[in-house]
Amino acid sequence: MPLIGPTDQLTEIESALSRKGFGLRFPARLESAYEAARGPARNRAIGYFLLVYLAAKLLFLVANYQNGSKVFLVSLGLRLGIVLPLTVIGVLLLRRPLSSRVHAVAAYAPLIAETALVILLGRLSGAILSERYVLAAAVGIFAQTLLMRAPFRYCAAGLATSLTVFCVLARVPWPGHFGPPFSLDGIVFAIGFSVPALYERHSRERADRRNFLLGEMNRLRMEDILRINEHLQRLSSMDALTGVFNRRYLDLALTRSCEVANEKDRWIGILMIDIDYFKRLNDSAGHQHGDYCLEHVAQILQRSVRAGVDTVARYGGEEFCAILPDADEQMTVVIGERIRQSVESAGLPSTGGSVVTVSAGAVAVRGGTSFRFTSEELVASADRALYNAKNSGRNRVVSSVRLLHLPARNG
Repeated sequence: MPLIGPTDQLTEIESALSRKGFGLRFPARLESAYEAARGPARNRAIGYFLLVYLAAKLLFLVANYQNGSKVFLVSLGLRLGIVLPLTVIGVLLLRRPLSSRVHAVAAYAPLIAETALVILLGRLSGAILSERYVLAAAVGIFAQTLLMRAPFRYCAAGLATSLTVFCVLARVPWPGHFGPPFSLDGIVFAIGFSVPALYERHSRERADRRNFLLGEMNRLRMEDILRINEHLQRLSSMDALTGVFNRRYLDLALTRSCEVANEKDRWIGILMIDIDYFKRLNDSAGHQHGDYCLEHVAQILQRSVRAGVDTVARYGGEEFCAILPDADEQMTVVIGERIRQSVESAGLPSTGGSVVTVSAGAVAVRGGTSFRFTSEELVASADRALYNAKNSGRNRVVSSVRLLHLPARNG
């Protein structure tokens, strides 16, 4: 659910895009949206990278074995005892909804441990093989910087940590079985080899963030267009005076409802409602009062039907229609009577000191394969019932069952 309105979001996105330098940090709301959109897929990709990276490094056990049993045993013990558990824990943590800092530590801990391991093995192997291990460590740092999809700020911190571990372990003099410190040439090579990868990582994230902003902008603009179209479509379906649906919408909705009743063997009820003596009211009290009565009667109709189920529309003039899906004859009459009583109880002034009342014609029918009907037949039957209600004294609901006795038709 959006935290801010679409217009405000567009303004914020346009401001972020136009900002000089276009940094790698967004305002808080945009940053949260970016992390929500990119974070899960990115963390899965990092997890896969860690597994592939570990598998590739395990191949070095072959080379370690050729360098002597001592180097091989140290390599095997540290990789299986430290690097492998850190990798498994990191992959599991990356799949959980934790903070980005925890994810960064989970991603880089096994990589930094692997870098330290390679330098340690290089020192144990002696000066003759040191260049081989310098190259392996440098390539490893380069690969994790360029290929792993970590956020740039954590990528930079991971690179700095890996290079620090590289330099410290490569240059510190150790007694015992460790060989001499690595030459400065090897350290310069590792740093020079890795920094361009960091720049490429920066460029990729910058492009990804820009694409995210452009995508969000297009999405919000499309939502605006759809919202405007929906609003315009609704306006074209509404009666401007009463605020209920108009005749155009009624015809479409009634046709669809009849089709559903015919195909699904379901009931449908319809009420034709007419304001009693409306012409006399208009002539005596004026059109302004007549419009006032139309508006209030329409509101009463909306409140009297089943919310979210029934449809109320202005049929024309002072006549309204209510479509009642899944309403049998009894329910249709009950809703019609509720409408009649509600209008009378509202006490809207009419002519001669009386109040506004309505008459209603009700009809309900159940569709099916052996009995099919059209919306025109339904309206005609309700109209006949309305005519009977007005002829028998008005302010009443009359039900018609004539439609139920129409002969069956196929098709």
